[in-house]
Amino acid sequence: MTPSAKLKAVDNLLNSKGWAVVMEIMHEEILASAMSIAETPSMELDEINFRRGSIWAAKQMLELPVRLRQKLEGDIALHSADDNSKPLNT
Repeated sequence: MTPSAKLKAVDNLLNSKGWAVVMEIMHEEILASAMSIAETPSMELDEINFRRGSIWAAKQMLELPVRLRQKLEGDIALHSADDNSKPLNT
């Protein structure tokens, strides 16, 4: 699969209704995890750290398509620059 095709697939994902559903559910889960930390005064430190880690992982997952899109755009630009710098055979 070419970088351009991958970029198109990522764009399709970002614009899909399914991704919107995933985003909505993950935001609700992040909020619920944060609220459980705030509302449980006697929570063990290990449990707090576990919940913080789950919030971080969820946030990273939600940002993944955007970061992947940026990487693919960079790959396409580098590939284009390589093609433009090659001498023409005449």
